[in-house]
Amino acid sequence: MSVSTPRLSERFPHVDFPLTIEPRYNIAPTQDVLAIRRVGDVTSAELVRWGIELPAADGSRSLINVRSETALGSGFFRKLLDQDRVLLPASHFYEWAGSGRARRPLAILPRDGVLAFAGLRGRWTDQRTGRSVPAVTILTCAPNDLIRSFHDRMPVILDPAGWEVWLDPRSGFDQLAPLLTACPPEWLETRPASRLVNDAQHEGPELLEPPGDTEPVQLPLLDLPLWP
Repeated sequence: MSVSTPRLSERFPHVDFPLTIEPRYNIAPTQDVLAIRRVGDVTSAELVRWGIELPAADGSRSLINVRSETALGSGFFRKLLDQDRVLLPASHFYEWAGSGRARRPLAILPRDGVLAFAGLRGRWTDQRTGRSVPAVTILTCAPNDLIRSFHDRMPVILDPAGWEVWLDPRSGFDQLAPLLTACPPEWLETRPASRLVNDAQHEGPELLEPPGDTEPVQLPLLDLPLWP
């Protein structure tokens, strides 16, 4: 799959995409993800680490997701919610359904367009080198009826109207809080995926081809798979 800057710009027409973005099908924690943020009047995209650190932490804990209820509470995450919100574009994410030998991976995809996860931007510091880099975490919420059958949490997924509210630095908590809920189940569909998603060394389009499939699955836009 080839993802071009013009295609991204069709979905996010007011975003500056100065990046050459390689297609990815199995992004794992600690790897880079595409994040959209607004600074002043400029909305741009950047590749940043997936997994932020807590202040005064020893660097051993990397937070790849945060409960939206926690972010709406108080302290560090509420400050990020107030000042450092990002959108994370995705074509799909993965989950596991069933148990025992029947446990199988699923790809969750949008029925139309592209997914945009609500995220927060922080930092992460390499304790060996002292180098600090931008990083992001994804907000989660209670699941909708589709996801509830196999998981008790899901990423917060925003619609295009929510994108503007989320990125607008003038948005207050009273405007942000209603966004931090599960998207309607009809926005999403599930498809069987390959068990290779369990190994981050595999990151090609074959991950969306379950065993026995002979026809490749056509993907929309970008991906941010491997939802833990």
